[in-house]
Amino acid sequence: MTVFKDMDILDLDTLPGIAKIVLMETTQSTQETARSLALEGNAEKTLVLALSQTAGIGRMGRSWESGGGGIYMTLILKPIVGLRFLRDLSVLTGRVAADTLKQLYGLNARVKRPNDIYALHPQKKKYLKIAGILTESASINKTPNWILLGIGINLNNSVSLDTAVSVSEILKKEVSREEFLKAFFYNFWQIYSAWEYSSQSKS
Repeated sequence: MTVFKDMDILDLDTLPGIAKIVLMETTQSTQETARSLALEGNAEKTLVLALSQTAGIGRMGRSWESGGGGIYMTLILKPIVGLRFLRDLSVLTGRVAADTLKQLYGLNARVKRPNDIYALHPQKKKYLKIAGILTESASINKTPNWILLGIGINLNNSVSLDTAVSVSEILKKEVSREEFLKAFFYNFWQIYSAWEYSSQSKS
């Protein structure tokens, strides 16, 4: 695995399944950066990871709070599947994120279709947004040339919206970004492989 970075902040040399990491201290949006890399022909399984974003985006162009301490990343994928299966990938990725939050921290997390993950705040006794998924593709003959899978997780970052929450706010302590990333991708590739195989068989 090749890691391009200017600072020794995250230990990601053993991140499962990732071919190359582009790690930045800050960027406007990992989705924008990944799009440029995809257009340049960068390889599948390149991960763009930022410690913060200045103009993070969510579904339908909505802004996404992206302060320091969260996880903001976009993965370049090149599956041979039809465009109609992309929505399934967004939901499945959301389930992986929710399951990883449960696995590591015991959070009661669930997916709100099509692309949001909510976690129960035990003190406030209501579900609040903790993560979001954003998919984008460029296609040739209704088959994606590449897919950008954007993922934002409120881990240790502060959130100002009363409809959102972070892991650290619920647990009252900070958690390891490296631990979450390694667990997430370990879980993700198993689900991704099954999705790709199933989608190809239905095409």
